[in-house]
Amino acid sequence: MSLMMYRKATSLGLCAMLMAACSVVDSTSIYTDVDRFGYVTANAFRVSHPEYVVDYGDRAFQRRPDEMAIDVHVSANMEGEGAVASFSIRQDEASGRISYTMGGDRRPVPLGEAIRRLDTPDSRKLASALRRVGKGGEPAKEEVDATLQRVSRAKKVTAVVELARPMTIDEIRSHKHLPVDNGVFSPALSEVPVYWDNMLGTFCRMCGGDGDEITQDFRRWVDSLQSSDEQALQHFGLSVARLKDAARNGKIYGFLRPAENPLLLRKLLKQDYVKSIHIVRIADHCTKDDPNECQWPEDERLYG
Repeated sequence: MSLMMYRKATSLGLCAMLMAACSVVDSTSIYTDVDRFGYVTANAFRVSHPEYVVDYGDRAFQRRPDEMAIDVHVSANMEGEGAVASFSIRQDEASGRISYTMGGDRRPVPLGEAIRRLDTPDSRKLASALRRVGKGGEPAKEEVDATLQRVSRAKKVTAVVELARPMTIDEIRSHKHLPVDNGVFSPALSEVPVYWDNMLGTFCRMCGGDGDEITQDFRRWVDSLQSSDEQALQHFGLSVARLKDAARNGKIYGFLRPAENPLLLRKLLKQDYVKSIHIVRIADHCTKDDPNECQWPEDERLYG
């Protein structure tokens, strides 16, 4: 064999060895308990996609006994939205890869296809607002106040409140405030945001608290995560280290108010701890025949 042929054969052999080594799957990243799989992935979706609410999650109806697959029902994180997207989250038993599927079809689909029913201008605006928190470029308070001043008491406002500095929920409650039942625990700087809410579900039976219990619920989920969950979390743009940092800090950068009195938002905007408010949607407060019955009370006040 000539020297050139020998080098070529050696090179090909090394390449084959490297490819084989790289294709080895860490068996610890393959789930064997579907409830554990659901606890990790359903909540990872919830954390990384704050523009949606996971209304329901359970073991996939159409799955083999040993198959890691859950069904979830997801809706827009805005009051009055009736559309629901139903899809499955599955793990490939050979590669460990996580994918979305629809119905009984195991063919992976992009998330955009799975949630197509929820893709509206308002949902995109909400996603953008939640991802702007903590990144700078927030609207000036004067501009927001002028907009809210023009909104009548017969309207409700979906808004993302951005804080001047990260705060614990207890710290927020020590000031004049609105109810806080969700929060962005880590901003979407070059990644997805880290968000948590108080939604109770099959894969979070201990959730549903208010006040600082939201932080405790978030910490319980994060404390359960292990290095073997890393591959699954990466599918959602997350990592164990980042989640543990966010849980340890326990501070939020902003929160969502899905259907709020514009007068109360103006009062909240005047608080020094509030950096700005991102207005997402302005809609009718209700649909009664008498418009006077659909107005917010004039004397409502902030808590605290």
